[in-house]
Amino acid sequence: MTHTNAELVIIGDEILSGSVQDANTPYLASYLKSLGINVLQVTFAPDEPVRLKEIITKALERSSFVITCGGLGPTSDDYTRAVAAMIFNRRLRRDERYLKVMKRRYQRLGRKLSEMGETQADIPEGADLLTNPVGAAPGLILTNAGRTLVCLPGVPREVRVIAAGPLADWFCQNYPQTSTEQTIFLRTVNTVETELARLIEPVLERHQNVKVSYLPQVGAVDLSFSPGSDALLIELRQVLGDTIFTEDHRSLTQVVGEMLRARGETLAIAESVAGGLLTSRVVDVPGCSDYLLGGIVAYSNDAKKEFLGVSSDILAKHGAVSEQVARAMAEGVCARFKATYGLSNTGIAGPGGGTRKKPVGLVYIGLASSDGANTVKRYVFPSDRAYVRERTAVTALDMLRRHLLSL
Repeated sequence: MTHTNAELVIIGDEILSGSVQDANTPYLASYLKSLGINVLQVTFAPDEPVRLKEIITKALERSSFVITCGGLGPTSDDYTRAVAAMIFNRRLRRDERYLKVMKRRYQRLGRKLSEMGETQADIPEGADLLTNPVGAAPGLILTNAGRTLVCLPGVPREVRVIAAGPLADWFCQNYPQTSTEQTIFLRTVNTVETELARLIEPVLERHQNVKVSYLPQVGAVDLSFSPGSDALLIELRQVLGDTIFTEDHRSLTQVVGEMLRARGETLAIAESVAGGLLTSRVVDVPGCSDYLLGGIVAYSNDAKKEFLGVSSDILAKHGAVSEQVARAMAEGVCARFKATYGLSNTGIAGPGGGTRKKPVGLVYIGLASSDGANTVKRYVFPSDRAYVRERTAVTALDMLRRHLLSL
């Protein structure tokens, strides 16, 4: 049996109260879509066992495949394991093998797993475990009478790691006919939905009954096409060109990092307007030490002079937000770390500080190479402070990607 439809149940009082934003639904919907599975409904559930049981039970009545996020921790408001056991009429039993795994992991961190923490190894009988490499609580899979319940932790990072590894392996083993061949998934960068739609619509006129989904993010748009075909993919590659940075679920940071690693090249980063966000994005990727040598957040003019060698004359003549300063920052950080590439950013994040000539959202991104070549590009990202910083990080990474591709 192949699951073609699914429901998500996102658990947590903190999400229902608005104090925490749900980051798992967009990722899981896109992830499942790439497997040919459509999400029909998303339900938010409280940390209350009776209500949670009711919500999950009804979801399983409507759909053959349900994923929950949250409630697998060790505290008194984590009920998902117990509720799942009740729904499938199973007992909770301590999984001694997984308990040893957790204890060894804590020992490596110089910590001791508490008695409360050990409850995360209490597993419904007959459940398949999804190992959690970056957290304590494992994911769970329970199946009965053609209905499957997958329980994942609530932490977005843990969800992504489990989905990309153990859950993907489970799909391959149990539903080999479920594959990315059923759906085309593309990630694009530095474009917008309207422009993508203009390019895509003529293609879809030649491929009837194909449904396209757009998932916009800051500076990027994910696309999925179902059902997919080789002919459709060829045409999409032709019209979208180098805006596509991957045809799988890797992030832009991962893609750029893999390119640097494959070339044996290194990167150093100098930041002003992004305030370290670009470096943070790079560090999010495991193994980044293969290519990232270091980063400097030089927010003040004095810091730009002291740590990056930006001259007082350039700052006085052109100002901190200028093409000349972005170039000097990129060259300075490249030389300081003896890196193959230096990547810089300077700009005005707002809400204040803008002028007619230099408005809020103005950003300069510089790229310098150890061979002496350099380039600087000017952008205006008119929005709030958080958007300007995020868009700067995305655009800088794409600038480096395009350079590595010689675009």
